[in-house]
Amino acid sequence: MDTENLINDLGYSEKMYIPESILMGWFNLSAIITATSLIFYNLARKGAIKFDPFISKGISIGLILMSTFYMLYSLLPYHERMTYLANKCGKLKKCPDIQIEHINRIKNSYIISGGIMCIIQFFISYLIIITV
Repeated sequence: MDTENLINDLGYSEKMYIPESILMGWFNLSAIITATSLIFYNLARKGAIKFDPFISKGISIGLILMSTFYMLYSLLPYHERMTYLANKCGKLKKCPDIQIEHINRIKNSYIISGGIMCIIQFFISYLIIITV
Protein backbone atom coordinates (compact mmCIF):
# COMPACT_ATOMS: atom_id res chain seq x y z
CA MET A 1 0.00 0.00 0.00
CA ASP A 2 1.47 3.37 -0.91
CA THR A 3 1.95 6.30 1.48
CA GLU A 4 -0.96 8.31 0.07
CA ASN A 5 -3.45 5.52 0.80
CA LEU A 6 -2.10 5.14 4.33
CA ILE A 7 -2.56 8.85 5.00
CA ASN A 8 -6.10 8.77 3.62
CA ASP A 9 -7.02 5.59 5.50
CA LEU A 10 -7.03 7.23 8.94
CA GLY A 11 -10.16 5.41 10.13
CA TYR A 12 -8.35 2.08 9.97
CA SER A 13 -4.87 3.10 11.08
CA GLU A 14 -2.80 3.18 14.24
CA LYS A 15 -3.91 6.79 14.72
CA MET A 16 -7.30 5.36 15.64
CA TYR A 17 -6.27 2.13 17.34
CA ILE A 18 -3.68 3.62 19.70
CA PRO A 19 -6.21 5.94 21.43
CA GLU A 20 -8.62 2.98 21.62
CA SER A 21 -6.02 0.76 23.27
CA ILE A 22 -5.16 3.51 25.76
CA LEU A 23 -8.86 3.93 26.54
CA MET A 24 -9.27 0.17 27.05
CA GLY A 25 -6.39 0.24 29.52
CA TRP A 26 -8.18 2.91 31.54
CA PHE A 27 -11.47 0.97 31.31
CA ASN A 28 -9.68 -2.13 32.62
CA LEU A 29 -8.17 -0.16 35.49
CA SER A 30 -11.60 1.21 36.35
CA ALA A 31 -13.14 -2.28 36.31
CA ILE A 32 -10.38 -3.69 38.52
CA ILE A 33 -10.78 -0.91 41.08
CA THR A 34 -14.56 -1.35 41.12
CA ALA A 35 -14.22 -5.12 41.56
CA THR A 36 -11.68 -4.64 44.34
CA SER A 37 -14.03 -2.22 46.06
CA LEU A 38 -16.93 -4.66 45.91
CA ILE A 39 -14.82 -7.58 47.12
CA PHE A 40 -13.50 -5.52 50.03
CA TYR A 41 -17.00 -4.34 50.92
CA ASN A 42 -18.37 -7.88 50.81
CA LEU A 43 -15.54 -9.20 53.00
CA ALA A 44 -16.15 -6.43 55.53
CA ARG A 45 -19.91 -7.02 55.61
CA LYS A 46 -19.58 -10.79 55.98
CA GLY A 47 -17.08 -10.40 58.80
CA ALA A 48 -14.17 -12.07 57.01
CA ILE A 49 -12.17 -8.99 57.93
CA LYS A 50 -12.94 -7.01 61.07
CA PHE A 51 -13.68 -3.47 60.02
CA ASP A 52 -16.12 -0.80 61.11
CA PRO A 53 -19.05 -0.87 58.66
CA PHE A 54 -18.97 2.88 58.09
CA ILE A 55 -15.25 2.89 57.40
CA SER A 56 -15.58 -0.03 54.97
CA LYS A 57 -18.45 1.79 53.30
CA GLY A 58 -16.32 4.92 52.97
CA ILE A 59 -13.37 3.00 51.55
CA SER A 60 -15.58 1.14 49.06
CA ILE A 61 -17.34 4.28 47.90
CA GLY A 62 -14.01 6.10 47.68
CA LEU A 63 -12.60 3.36 45.46
CA ILE A 64 -15.65 3.40 43.22
CA LEU A 65 -15.51 7.19 42.92
CA MET A 66 -11.81 6.97 42.08
CA SER A 67 -12.70 4.36 39.46
CA THR A 68 -15.36 6.67 38.04
CA PHE A 69 -12.85 9.53 37.98
CA TYR A 70 -10.43 7.37 35.98
CA MET A 71 -13.23 6.50 33.58
CA LEU A 72 -14.13 10.16 33.02
CA TYR A 73 -10.46 11.13 32.93
CA SER A 74 -9.91 8.69 30.09
CA LEU A 75 -13.03 9.59 28.10
CA LEU A 76 -12.22 13.30 27.74
CA PRO A 77 -8.79 12.92 26.05
CA TYR A 78 -10.15 10.04 23.96
CA HIS A 79 -12.99 12.26 22.72
CA GLU A 80 -10.53 15.03 21.86
CA ARG A 81 -8.14 12.68 20.04
CA MET A 82 -10.89 11.07 17.99
CA THR A 83 -12.53 14.40 17.17
CA TYR A 84 -9.14 15.65 15.98
CA LEU A 85 -8.71 12.51 13.86
CA ALA A 86 -12.18 12.91 12.30
CA ASN A 87 -11.50 16.58 11.56
CA LYS A 88 -8.10 15.75 10.07
CA CYS A 89 -9.70 13.09 7.89
CA GLY A 90 -12.36 15.60 6.82
CA LYS A 91 -9.70 18.08 5.68
CA LEU A 92 -8.03 15.53 3.43
CA LYS A 93 -9.63 15.60 0.01
CA LYS A 94 -9.06 11.89 -0.59
CA CYS A 95 -10.35 10.73 2.80
CA PRO A 96 -13.85 9.35 2.14
CA ASP A 97 -16.82 10.47 4.20
CA ILE A 98 -17.46 6.89 5.25
CA GLN A 99 -14.22 6.97 7.26
CA ILE A 100 -15.32 10.09 9.10
CA GLU A 101 -18.61 8.36 9.91
CA HIS A 102 -16.70 5.26 11.05
CA ILE A 103 -14.43 7.31 13.34
CA ASN A 104 -17.39 9.18 14.84
CA ARG A 105 -19.45 6.00 15.26
CA ILE A 106 -16.64 4.25 17.12
CA LYS A 107 -15.93 7.36 19.21
CA ASN A 108 -19.58 7.73 20.18
CA SER A 109 -19.97 4.04 21.06
CA TYR A 110 -17.02 4.21 23.48
CA ILE A 111 -18.21 7.48 24.98
CA ILE A 112 -21.71 6.06 25.52
CA SER A 113 -20.43 2.81 27.01
CA GLY A 114 -18.11 4.74 29.34
CA GLY A 115 -20.97 7.00 30.36
CA ILE A 116 -23.19 4.01 31.09
CA MET A 117 -20.41 2.49 33.17
CA CYS A 118 -20.11 5.71 35.18
CA ILE A 119 -23.86 5.68 35.85
CA ILE A 120 -23.64 2.04 37.00
CA GLN A 121 -20.76 2.92 39.32
CA PHE A 122 -22.76 5.78 40.85
CA PHE A 123 -25.71 3.40 41.30
CA ILE A 124 -23.46 0.86 43.04
CA SER A 125 -22.22 3.64 45.33
CA TYR A 126 -25.81 4.57 46.11
CA LEU A 127 -26.65 0.96 46.96
CA ILE A 128 -23.67 0.77 49.30
CA ILE A 129 -24.74 4.00 51.00
CA ILE A 130 -28.26 2.76 51.72
CA THR A 131 -27.25 -0.70 52.97
CA VAL A 132 -25.67 0.33 56.29
